[in-house]
Amino acid sequence: MTAEELLERYAAGERDFTGADLSETDLSGADLLRINLSQSNLSKANLSGVSFYGSDLRGCNLSGAKMVKADLRVSRLEEANFSDTDLSGANWQNAERYGVFFFNTIMPNGEIVVEANQYE
Repeated sequence: MTAEELLERYAAGERDFTGADLSETDLSGADLLRINLSQSNLSKANLSGVSFYGSDLRGCNLSGAKMVKADLRVSRLEEANFSDTDLSGANWQNAERYGVFFFNTIMPNGEIVVEANQYE
């Protein structure tokens, strides 16, 4: 799936993109509030900011997603679900991560977080 297709379908009201292959796509600055990207491949995807705030992923479902080396700098991730997600090597410098849920999550530094309701 291309970034353009996802953004067009999201704008039309679709929110469930379970299992989508969005590896290496550029979604920088996209507003994707409450999107379901569970089981999706977002490896090397650019979800970083193009302005003060980056992509808006507040309340999104990223459970089971593959986000290896994803760029999440300056993104808004509050209340996102990262259970069973692989964030190995992801860059989330200055991302807003308050109230994020982790369960069996591989963190950017390789650490596995068994369970946490919030990570700062």
